[in-house]
Amino acid sequence: MIKLIFTLPLILISLWVNFATKRTDNQAMTMCVSMPNETNYQAVSADNGYNSFENDTTKAYTMPLLAKTAKGEVMLSWTEKDLQGITSFCVAFSKDNGKTFGDKKTIYSGAGIGNSRMMRARVLAKKDGSLVAVFTNSSASQPAAGGGRGGRSSNIVYCVSKDGGSTWTSPAPVDSDPKQGIVRGFFDAIVMSNDEIAVVYLKDVANSTKHEERDLRLVVTKNGEMQPEKLIDPVVCDCCPINMLVDADGALNVIYRDNNDNIRDMARMVSTDNGATFSKPEIIHNDGWKINGCPHSGAVSTTYGKSALVAWFSGAETESGVRLATREGKKLFVLEDASAKNPYLVESPKSAIMLWEQNTENSVSKIAYRKINTNKVSETAWVDGSTNATNLVALTTDNQVIVAYEVKQANKKNQLKVSSLSL
Repeated sequence: MIKLIFTLPLILISLWVNFATKRTDNQAMTMCVSMPNETNYQAVSADNGYNSFENDTTKAYTMPLLAKTAKGEVMLSWTEKDLQGITSFCVAFSKDNGKTFGDKKTIYSGAGIGNSRMMRARVLAKKDGSLVAVFTNSSASQPAAGGGRGGRSSNIVYCVSKDGGSTWTSPAPVDSDPKQGIVRGFFDAIVMSNDEIAVVYLKDVANSTKHEERDLRLVVTKNGEMQPEKLIDPVVCDCCPINMLVDADGALNVIYRDNNDNIRDMARMVSTDNGATFSKPEIIHNDGWKINGCPHSGAVSTTYGKSALVAWFSGAETESGVRLATREGKKLFVLEDASAKNPYLVESPKSAIMLWEQNTENSVSKIAYRKINTNKVSETAWVDGSTNATNLVALTTDNQVIVAYEVKQANKKNQLKVSSLSL
C-alpha cells in the first residue's frame, strides 16, 4: 500500500526572467520571460511530524494531481523519474478520502514524458467510469514536415483505461495533424458536461519564421474519439498555460493570457454547446500589463456558486502580484508580496479557498491560504507543516481540503506528500 496520511503543504518556485523570442501582430521579435526556481529550503526531520507518501529515494517525484472518480474515490496521479532517466506516469486511488491509497498503477513509461506547471499531466475521470490520461510526449529533435520549423518536437497524447486504471491503451495523439518537429503544449484537458473530453493547447503556427509563434487550438471527443482540431484564437500569448472550467451551468470556459499589442491580460471565452462554438473573447480584468515578452504563467479557476473565481499573476505597474477576481471581473484582492506565486483554487460547500506559495521570514516557502465567502475574504493563514512544499494541488472532500504537493530535497529529487486542511 502507498500510505499517505495528512501533512500540510506548500511551495518553492519563483517566476521571473529568461529570454526567448516571441511575436505580436506588428512586431517580428519579442522576448519570452520565464522564472527560475528558488533554491532556498529548510532541513526538516524525515516525516516532519506527519506520515507521508511512501517515496523511493532514488526517484524524483513531480506534479501531483487530485481528482474524484465516478465512484467517489480520490484519485492521485503523478510522474516519477528513475536513475536511468525514464519517467513513469502513475495513478493510485483512495477509498477513505485520502488517508490511504492503494498500490500505484503505471499509465505509461518513457524518456519523453512531460509534466510541469506549464503542461501538467492530467488523468480525467468520466461519468461512465472510464479514465483518460492526457500528457505531453516529446521526441528527439528532427526536421519538420509540412511547413514546421523543426528542432523541438512535442506532442500531446492520451491513453484510456476501462478497468479502473489497471490497464491502459497505448498513447495516441490528440491532434490528428501529422506534422512533426513542432510544439504542441501549454495545454489543459477537462471532462465536459456531455461526458466528452476537451483538450485546449498552443500550437506552432505553420510556416512562421519567428522563434516562437503559437495559436490556440481545441480538440474534443465524439463518442470517445478525438475529432479534428479547430483554431479558436489566432493571436495569444505564446508560452502561457491554458485553463479550462465547466461552470455551474455546464458551459465550457477557456481562460488564457491574450496578446493585444503586447498587453497580456487574461481573457475568457465560453462555449454553451460543448466546444462547437465560442463567444467572443473578453478580458476578465483590465490590468493593462504591457510587456515585450511572455510571462510563462497562466490562470487557475474554480466554480463559485453560480459564478466562478479566477486567479493569475500580473506585473502591471499598479498592484503587481497575484490577483483574485470573479469571472465577471470584480477584483477581490491582490497579493503584493513579491514571493507569492502559484495559486490554486477549490470550492467547498461553504466557501472557496485560494492556496498559494509564499516565503516566510527566513525566505523558505510555505503554503498560505484565504477563504472567500460571499465576496468576503478572510485573513491569510498558513498550512502547518508545509515547509519546502511546491507545486500544490487541492481537492475538497467532506469537510476538508486535501492537498498534494512536492517537498523540495537537497538532492533535487523531490518527494511527494498529501495533507489535510479542515474547513
